[in-house]
Amino acid sequence: MGLLTGVTALFHLVVWFAFCACTAILLGAVYQALGTRRDRKRFPPPGRLVDLDHHRLHLLESGRGSPTIVLEAGLMSTVLSWSNLQRELTESYRVVSYDRAGLGWSDLGPMPRTADRIVDELHRLLQQAAIPPPYVLVGHSFGGLTMPLFAARFPEEVAGMVLVDPVAPSEWNPPSEHDRKLTRIGAKVCRRAALLSPLGILRFVAFLLTTRAAQMAGHLVRLISRGAPEESGSVSSPWFAALPANERAMASVFWVQEKFALTIASQLENLPVSAAQIGELDSACDKPVVILSARTAPEHRSKEHAAMAGRAPLGRHVTAEKSNHWIMQDEPGLVVRAIERVVEFSQKLVTHPS
Repeated sequence: MGLLTGVTALFHLVVWFAFCACTAILLGAVYQALGTRRDRKRFPPPGRLVDLDHHRLHLLESGRGSPTIVLEAGLMSTVLSWSNLQRELTESYRVVSYDRAGLGWSDLGPMPRTADRIVDELHRLLQQAAIPPPYVLVGHSFGGLTMPLFAARFPEEVAGMVLVDPVAPSEWNPPSEHDRKLTRIGAKVCRRAALLSPLGILRFVAFLLTTRAAQMAGHLVRLISRGAPEESGSVSSPWFAALPANERAMASVFWVQEKFALTIASQLENLPVSAAQIGELDSACDKPVVILSARTAPEHRSKEHAAMAGRAPLGRHVTAEKSNHWIMQDEPGLVVRAIERVVEFSQKLVTHPS
C-alpha cells in the first residue's frame, strides 16, 4: 500500500512538472509571437527589400552622385552601425548600406554563410536595385574580409576600398587553436540561442539589456551557453551604446530572432573558409586602398593591416589614435577623410590613367 501511494505521488509530481513545463513553453511562445508582431509595427524597414529570387535583402540608399559608396557592416551588425556615418556621407555622395541575409531586416539566406556567397549576394543586390558602378567599398571588421573578395571578383566595377579595422585573412587562414575554440563556443551559443528564440527567452534577455539590467542578462547568456567562459563575448558593444535610443531598441529586436542566431553561427563556423577564399589583396592593388587600424588593435593585426596596404601601390595604412574597434563611431571624420582620399585618387586615375 505504501509503495502504491509513493508511486501515485511520484506520478502526480511528474504530471505537475510536465504541466508547468508545457505552460511555460506555451507562454514563452505566445510572448515571442506577440513581441514579433509588435516589432514589425514599431520598426518597419528604413530602406527597401530587394528580391533575390529565394530571399530578400534590406537596402538603404541615400544621396546622389558617382562613385557610389557601399557600406558593409561587421559580423553581427546591420545598417544601424553605419547610421551616423551614412547621414554624414550623404551630403556629398550616393551611399548604400545593407543587411546581409539573416541580419537586420533581411530574410534568412541559404547556407553556409561564406564570404563568397555574401559577395555574390551583394553583387546581385546592387544589380537588382539598379545601382551602377563604380563603387567605393567600405568594410568594417568582418566586412573587411568580404570587400577585398568583391574587388577581386569584380575589379572593373570597383573604384577603391576603405577597410575599417578589418579582420586580417591571415588570422583565420589557418586559425590558431585559440581562435578555433572561440568560434566553436560562439557557434554553439548561437545554435542554442536559435532553439530558444521561439520560446521567448532571447526576447527576455534583450528586454533586460535595454532596461540596463545587463549584468543579469549576462548571467542568462552564460547559463544558455552552459558556463561558456567570458572570452566568448559580451552582451553589449560600444557601437550599441553610441546609438540613439530608438536605434538601440531596433538593434535589440534583431538579437531575439532565430534567423540572427543561425546566421551568426554559420558565419563563425565558416570564418576559415571565408579567409581562404580571399587570399591576398594583390588582385585589387591597382585601386586606391586605405586601411584603418584601431588604436586598440592587437599588434599582429595592425602589422598585417600595414602589410596589406603596402602590397597595393596606391595603398595607405592609418592608425586611428582615438578609437577602439568601432572607428566609425569614435572618429567618423577619419573614415570620411579616408573615403574622400580614395574617391579623389580614383577620379585622378580615370582622368590620367597613366
